[in-house]
Amino acid sequence: MTLNAAAGGSVPRVMRLLGAILLGCLAAPAAGQVPVPSAAGDERALAVHLLQRATYGARPEDIAAVLAVGPEAWLDRQLHPETIDDSALLARLEPFQAISMSLEELYAAYPTPRRRRTMFGDADSLERARLRGEMRAEGLESPRRIGAELAGARLQRAVYSERQLEALMTDFWFNRFNVYWGKGMDRWLVPAYEREAIRPHVFGRFEDLLSATARHPAMLFYLDNWRSIAPDSLRSANGARASRELPEGAGFNENYARELLELHTLGVDGGYTQADVEAAARALTGWSIAFRGEVPEFRFRPALHDVGEKRFLGHALPAGRGIEDGEAVLEILARHPSTARHVARDLAEAFVADGPPPALVDRLTRVFLETDGDLRAVTRALFTAPEFYDPAVRGGKVKSPFELVASALRLTDAEVAPDNETGQYLRSAGEIPYGARDPIGYPETAEDWIDGGAMLQRMNLALELASGKTRGVEIDADELAAGSDPVEALAGRVLPGGDSERVVEVVRADLASAERTLGLILGSPEFQKR
Repeated sequence: MTLNAAAGGSVPRVMRLLGAILLGCLAAPAAGQVPVPSAAGDERALAVHLLQRATYGARPEDIAAVLAVGPEAWLDRQLHPETIDDSALLARLEPFQAISMSLEELYAAYPTPRRRRTMFGDADSLERARLRGEMRAEGLESPRRIGAELAGARLQRAVYSERQLEALMTDFWFNRFNVYWGKGMDRWLVPAYEREAIRPHVFGRFEDLLSATARHPAMLFYLDNWRSIAPDSLRSANGARASRELPEGAGFNENYARELLELHTLGVDGGYTQADVEAAARALTGWSIAFRGEVPEFRFRPALHDVGEKRFLGHALPAGRGIEDGEAVLEILARHPSTARHVARDLAEAFVADGPPPALVDRLTRVFLETDGDLRAVTRALFTAPEFYDPAVRGGKVKSPFELVASALRLTDAEVAPDNETGQYLRSAGEIPYGARDPIGYPETAEDWIDGGAMLQRMNLALELASGKTRGVEIDADELAAGSDPVEALAGRVLPGGDSERVVEVVRADLASAERTLGLILGSPEFQKR
């Protein structure tokens, strides 16, 4: 379809112009960049703003739904995802079998290297079996397939789930309690970790979320707490028994205790000391992993626990106790004011502004403390706060690479096959799902995602998606552009809450097809923001 074949132009020139605008707009997002909507447009502008932060993309039907019932009613429904029919998504998730498998099923279908060697012999024999297709004939796959299915399923949820807020908050809380999929046995454990320890608790009590992550084998393995034992356990009266129970490489380990205080709860400025880290680590000795065959599960090992008296954040933990020590530490942390403030600030930074308004952080902190860490109440307070709707913060958050891909696909009604090439971009852009190696997870602020190279990557992705060059993704740009003014139609669809006048002017000067128009709009400065 011909839109406006202006003479003398070229796509590279338009790309350079849009790229320059993009860097200028995103390098240092400033408050107040987005114009205050007129009184007549306020209702729609507020609906779009809510959807741009509480979903992966404000489709026309989403905007209509918010306008029909009002922002608070729409939000309350999203906060109770069990009331929302998501059967269409479930059908799309069927090809990703690994995400719903039990640990026993995962270990059987995706055997460990040791079991593969047992079945097929040495490395050379294993490679010959793989090339002959014998592993696949036996219904076996490499564990790498688990990671691919996890990432693919997350994208499907982001694009197609009607439970958008649950999908968004599951990603947020997984990132906050990050476990790196690529570390050892976590290749098999991460599906259950997200399914059992994260998603069920995103609108529950923070203490339950904290406890579920602390006890899960995925976290115990990732941060090495399963190997942490009392310093004198081998010299105790039960030393012989203890030595038989010791995991390989066991010793006193502070890794999990440190991240528990610094990242999961109090925050780096939360008022704890090195003595508190040591006390927490001592309290959590014996929180370990046992194996049923190959399958790991949580087990508290009394023989490896430090039974001495401990003092943690001013609280005395009496001598002679067992698992109660670790439970007491988690309870103290879950109710601590510094935890409330740290959670409040992280939420405000992720969903409102890179430099969150202090008044909003104070508001969320109060709600957290008054409700005993009720995350549904805190999340509701976040998305209904006056600071959330302040014109100064609208359009000020930059999309991460995953948010960029998900929103592009969601807003264009893309058909995304289970096997597609979007993962290649996400990997090169540094945000492949479940691939954050460090406990801190992926960053939330613009400065971590925006530079000249990233801008070129984003523009190339946009053009490839729109032109049909991304395998496994189909977008009908002509249908989206239907109307008397195709450029306006595409801009209105993809940029429902932004000031698209500048983008339309730049794009209209030089384009000849709906695909190119859509690609440049997806790569525009306005689309990079939410």
